Amino acid sequence: MATWVTDVQHLVPESDKLALAPAKRRAAFTREVVEAATARVAKEPWFSAVHCVARVNRRLCRGRIRILSATLESIEWCCAECPENGVITGYVGTPSDLSAYAAQGKRVFWGIDDEERSFLLAETTCIFDVRAIICRARPHADVPWLLLIDATVEELDEMYTLVEELTDMMTGWRQRDLLDGLRASLCNSMDGF
Repeated sequence: MATWVTDVQHLVPESDKLALAPAKRRAAFTREVVEAATARVAKEPWFSAVHCVARVNRRLCRGRIRILSATLESIEWCCAECPENGVITGYVGTPSDLSAYAAQGKRVFWGIDDEERSFLLAETTCIFDVRAIICRARPHADVPWLLLIDATVEELDEMYTLVEELTDMMTGWRQRDLLDGLRASLCNSMDGF
């Protein structure tokens, strides 16, 4: 596959109702890669929780995206499962640039799964400091379903407040069950158990 060279400034706007589905999917994917790459400070390549959207033999790949490097000029990425790769530019200062919220200081680990991550991403579209926490997620090396997030205790306390607010708003038992699990895992991470 060819290398994708993408300027974030040229992506289909999220609000564009007339855009074709493939263009919307690729734009959402690119924004998600930018959020992951800018939400944490990393000197080494790392695997993000972002899933690949490439089609391989007419099937969606879904491999994890590896962030190779992130500088002020560009982000380089590749898929762990297929030959999909790319370079992203023009993201500095956009809503997808979460570098202002990268964790500083002592951090602890918090574990979630893909369903919890998707739910929290949907609920934090405009809450950038909390969204940055979720975007730092990376797959655990030995537990395939587990995504690890490194965050400060203060950041996890912010996340806990959000989860409590969402619990008060949700009426469905499935969502409340998911939020109860998140609340318990946050308590364990913040308390050090």
